[in-house]
Amino acid sequence: MTFRSPLEADLDKIRTLFLQMCVRAESMVRLSVRSVMERDAYLGRSVVAADRDLDTLELQIDQLCLAVLDERHPSGDELRVVTTVMKMVTDLERIGDLASNVAKRGLELSAGSGYEPGFELTMMGEGAADMIRLAADAFVAQDTELAHDVLSRDRQIDQINREVFQRAVKEMAAHSDQVDRVLGMTSISKYLERAGDHACNLAEMVVFLVDGRDVRHTRRKKLPAKPAE
Repeated sequence: MTFRSPLEADLDKIRTLFLQMCVRAESMVRLSVRSVMERDAYLGRSVVAADRDLDTLELQIDQLCLAVLDERHPSGDELRVVTTVMKMVTDLERIGDLASNVAKRGLELSAGSGYEPGFELTMMGEGAADMIRLAADAFVAQDTELAHDVLSRDRQIDQINREVFQRAVKEMAAHSDQVDRVLGMTSISKYLERAGDHACNLAEMVVFLVDGRDVRHTRRKKLPAKPAE
């Protein structure tokens, strides 16, 4: 049997809880959009309720990380894992908030009729959820190429968000009675765009975790090349 130190055991628990949080955040994004597209009030309320569980996981991870810092005194790579995860769970918690907002707006829209959500929202939701999953995979595999793939996918979501807004402007000009519903759709689009941004933050932190390179604020620029071995 391989011996594991108390620090290694704690780090394994942190990684496991973190991945649980990733899975839940990804699921919340997918289900929130589905609740909007299918006018499923039960599903929408379940997403809102799931946000509380995600918040609990964030607190649990933070408390464990602080205990490790206080009791185990990690250094080097182990310290980087703890401090990086503490940053990443904040983004996951915010993704949960955004998914909850999508579901809440869907509940409001399900009570009316008229302007309906387009397939663009499904594309954005699936795109953002895929980015979360890939960021989690990159974390597990310590794969910076996969993390860079996440960053590149954000441009497509940004473009769809712009298209949704442009279509909304035309729709409001043509149908003034649908302004509230159209604005609701643009809010959902913006929430999903922001979820994609937070998934990018996760990927950026994976690059930092693996290479020690801080690539934040370079999303619109060419990412720096990996230093030669």
